[in-house]
Amino acid sequence: MRLQVARQRGMAGIGFACLALFFSQTAQAQVKLEYKFPEGKKLTYKSTVKSKHVLLLADQAYETEQDEVIVTSTKVGRKRGDSNLPVEEKVESVRADFSFPGGINLTLDSTDPNAKVEEPALAFLVEVFKLAGESVHTVVLDDQKRVKAIEGAEKLLEKADKLSQQARDVIRSRIEPDKLKRDFEQAHDNLPDVLAHPGEAWERTEVLDIGNGQTLTFRKKYEYVGTEKMGDKTLDKIASRATEVDLKQDPDAPGQFKVLKGAMKIQSSEGTILFDRDLGHVVSSKDKFRIKGDSMTFSIMGMELTGGQELTIDTSTELQPAAK
Repeated sequence: MRLQVARQRGMAGIGFACLALFFSQTAQAQVKLEYKFPEGKKLTYKSTVKSKHVLLLADQAYETEQDEVIVTSTKVGRKRGDSNLPVEEKVESVRADFSFPGGINLTLDSTDPNAKVEEPALAFLVEVFKLAGESVHTVVLDDQKRVKAIEGAEKLLEKADKLSQQARDVIRSRIEPDKLKRDFEQAHDNLPDVLAHPGEAWERTEVLDIGNGQTLTFRKKYEYVGTEKMGDKTLDKIASRATEVDLKQDPDAPGQFKVLKGAMKIQSSEGTILFDRDLGHVVSSKDKFRIKGDSMTFSIMGMELTGGQELTIDTSTELQPAAK
């Protein structure tokens, strides 16, 4: 009897040992992903954005394409006496190639002081790019890494108010404090709230401004894939895809093009993020989607027209080597 009890206890001990080993291995497979803001750290990113917009009216297609290269930097300052942490965000340069209906092509570079646009209707873009290249503001984080304030936007808005009406209409909404706050929070809210393991999924709502007072609100699903080697680094890989999209336009937005009726649906969507868990920042990201709307009603130059539209945006962002 004692021998039987001893054996039962011994087997129980083995069972508990296996159970402990199982949970230990499971815990090791789970990872904590979070953004980090070490004082004095500077990161520079290069983004390539390719977009194509097709407007369909009366069986006629009007295509606009834009290829952009944007270099931005983020620099973490020193913690202040009130424990707030300043994070400077700066646009280093913006370069874009445009292709408009009617065979109009042009290139703009924010670093070119002599940039000119021969087409009178598009000349205001020179002002837009100049101010975009001067864009710098500071995001102030509290001790919980939440955005407490946006500093420096007022100066940008003052410069915007001195531009031509068309240029002001295009850029002003993009540099307002609420918009800058939303963009920062959105860019740092794509990680899971819990310990992640392969197959772990979570969802987020993200907003994208596409001009003319129009916004696309996406419902996106993220999934932790596992790790991937890049050089001598082991990075965490996250996959994403948009599952829903909602197009809205401010009825009071300036401009001669307005969407009066109609919805858009996702045709395709895919994205990946490679994240450095140790340093707490993105190393690279890719995101591509195509959305389409049929049976839509537009107001163009005050005239109501029916048709449809299709939008494709392909974005690739890479962390640049630190300056030596």
